[in-house]
Amino acid sequence: MFIQSVLQNIGWFLGACATVSFIEHQVHARLMHQKNFLSKYTSSFKRVYEAHAINHHGHYSKIFTDEPVPPGEDEEIRLTVHKAPIKTLPLIVLISLVSIPGALIFAFVVVMHHWVWNKIHLEMHKPEHRGFSNWSAYKFLARHHYLHHVYPNKNYNVVFPFADYVTGTNVHASKSELLEMYDLELLPLKPAELASLREAAAQEKQEKQAKQEKQLATLRG
Repeated sequence: MFIQSVLQNIGWFLGACATVSFIEHQVHARLMHQKNFLSKYTSSFKRVYEAHAINHHGHYSKIFTDEPVPPGEDEEIRLTVHKAPIKTLPLIVLISLVSIPGALIFAFVVVMHHWVWNKIHLEMHKPEHRGFSNWSAYKFLARHHYLHHVYPNKNYNVVFPFADYVTGTNVHASKSELLEMYDLELLPLKPAELASLREAAAQEKQEKQAKQEKQLATLRG
């Protein structure tokens, strides 16, 4: 009975993580990056769109990191943790009709998601070399998010990048982008790996220039 209960709770936890991943993905894609009915007619959703798509991406499309800021001046990077259960209350109530433990686990995952988002998103853009910044999991998420700022219609997930892979919105880095990640200390490489990557990036750049020149020549007729 105990083992069965533990397995059920693990199942609820994994299911909650997957569900939150899709919620994160859709909220980021539909509300934070697209003008829609809600942002057109409600001031709160309009602020969400403008703060993220215009202000946040407008700033971090040029750079990925800048200097840390005092507490309270990083609103466009952070989520409001205490509002997390309120925003997902209908889903929590629905799950509670099937399982009270499942509903509690889902609420915990939602709060955990917001808390983790704030920690890692702040470190990504305002690095202070927090303890977790050397973890492989963090560096993977930071690289994933770096590409979102290069390709705003890709890599919507920040904490749980499951939905990006399921929906096909994940994107792979080019050789030059991998070099930029290395410069940002997001991609650890050995000297031989770095030398190989630099060579590959140079070749990639030459091929890109040759392709552009060929296209320009074609247009000129």
